[in-house]
Amino acid sequence: MGCRSQIRVWSDDEQVAFAAMRAAWEGMNELEMVLSDWNAQAEVAQLNAQGNKKLSPELLAAARTARELARATGGAFDFEKGGLFFAWRQQRSRGELLDPAEAQRLALLPPAQLSADGFAELAAGNRWDFGGIGKGMAADLGGEILRSHGCPHFQVDCSGDLLVGEAINTNSNWSIATEIEGVKIPVPSNHAVACSGDLHQFLLHKGNRYSHIMDPRTGEFVLNQNLIFVIAPTATQADAWATALSVENELLRPKDIHTVHYPLPE
Repeated sequence: MGCRSQIRVWSDDEQVAFAAMRAAWEGMNELEMVLSDWNAQAEVAQLNAQGNKKLSPELLAAARTARELARATGGAFDFEKGGLFFAWRQQRSRGELLDPAEAQRLALLPPAQLSADGFAELAAGNRWDFGGIGKGMAADLGGEILRSHGCPHFQVDCSGDLLVGEAINTNSNWSIATEIEGVKIPVPSNHAVACSGDLHQFLLHKGNRYSHIMDPRTGEFVLNQNLIFVIAPTATQADAWATALSVENELLRPKDIHTVHYPLPE
């Protein structure tokens, strides 16, 4: 995580709106300290460093949700392949490819052993990485808090993972601008949209454009990735499915998961 976020609220009562936004920020910051793998004080970072840990109720719930989405996507999204993703980030930062044999080895590491009471033990060399779902979880939590404070008209944007509440005009969708000039995505009330692609995170190597995303099932690279926008009932779903469909765009998906594809702008 560690992303830039923005909350916008439409309300006739400024004090109510500000109180709701403060509460939402506090809740999202608390979740950041659960799911982050880069902040050494965060719970996931501690699990990765120690290899085993008794999970808080918040992390246990997040892990169970993420596992459900990993199963639903056939493993094309998988937060439990953090060892693979971490190694690929390190190599990209050096301008180098990850060795294919090492990538395959990391992709084959088993998931954590997770007991019913929430004790997790990682396979040696593996990590958890909520980067493909954590922003969506944070947006959903922010939206839940805003609604509970009487603010149904809102946008919670976690670095491109956007959850919207009730539209200002109840007879229309939200119209969401994108980074592609002139392209807007219609999003229904109380839905989310997430974008995945290698517009900003990629490695150019010997004439090929390698995405920051890898196939967690095999350790294979994703090449020349288009932008994909996923509209879903929750930001958590949109985030995970955007990652999964970037890996395999022909995945069978639920009827309430909708997509829009665009080639990368030149």
